[in-house]
Amino acid sequence: MTRVTRKSLAAIEDLTSPTLLDLLPSFRRHLAADNLSPRTIKSYTEAVHRLHEFLTATGLPTEAGAITKGDLESFQADQLARLRPSSARARHASLKQFFKWIAAEHAEAGWWGKARPSPMASLGPPKVPAQPVDVLTVEQLTALLRTVDRERGFFGVRDGALIRTFVATGARLSEVAGLTLADVNLDARTVRFLGKGGSYRTNPIGSKAVRALDRYLVARRQHPDRDLAALWLGGQGALSSYGTAEAVKRRARQAGIGEVHVHQLRHSVAHYLRLKGVDDDSVMRLMGWRDRSMLHRYGASAADERAHEAYQRVGMGEWL
Repeated sequence: MTRVTRKSLAAIEDLTSPTLLDLLPSFRRHLAADNLSPRTIKSYTEAVHRLHEFLTATGLPTEAGAITKGDLESFQADQLARLRPSSARARHASLKQFFKWIAAEHAEAGWWGKARPSPMASLGPPKVPAQPVDVLTVEQLTALLRTVDRERGFFGVRDGALIRTFVATGARLSEVAGLTLADVNLDARTVRFLGKGGSYRTNPIGSKAVRALDRYLVARRQHPDRDLAALWLGGQGALSSYGTAEAVKRRARQAGIGEVHVHQLRHSVAHYLRLKGVDDDSVMRLMGWRDRSMLHRYGASAADERAHEAYQRVGMGEWL
């Protein structure tokens, strides 16, 4: 019988490259240890699964140590043919983190190669054409709010509070959908959101949002699932992110303003904050941004309106 020594075991490990799926559980634990949100972890691991499926279907190696830049370029081209450019770019970013982790964590493994860089290191992300998101006009926002403000049934009151929260804060879908009862302080007129990266921020809300939320909390006490921690309740249990988005879409159609996505509300809030003269640093804090480039992306479709408004305030030439 062949005796397995520490030296021979090391030789086997050097020759045997784990597959992408072999490494995935360890990568997932690494992401969790970095306190990334469940949504981010799901996005990163989903990209690895899709890459593995592509490599398997095309007969390319699935062993991490055998994957080349050319293999990844083929996958990126495949994703661009199937997905929107922004989605393909998100997959690229996820895989970049995955291979960066491999290069750092397994740098000494023989199957990877000492000091070998990530095959993603020199692979650029797909270009995403600029497609500014339309902001809602004051008339459209008014029509949307009137649709829910006049209803007094449970779902009407809930949707009124839901939409008022979006409009008052400009929060992300995941942030609003993830609110708990403990996150709402009507006496202080604030709502606390769990943002990206597991960080909390507290946003102020106005009197109309306070009134809508107070009305909803009263109606919520009669719901069979009132003891749940989740703020928003549906027909059965807590309202999901999907259900939250669908509620907004349904109310927009009811208001006669067409197909509206929740993200348009976020863009609209960013636009009106800046239009009303709120300084950039305050807008960033209220919206939960860390990158100043977001100031140019959000509300970009209405940038000319803000420029014209600023010009009118200055009255260039009128005082000369």
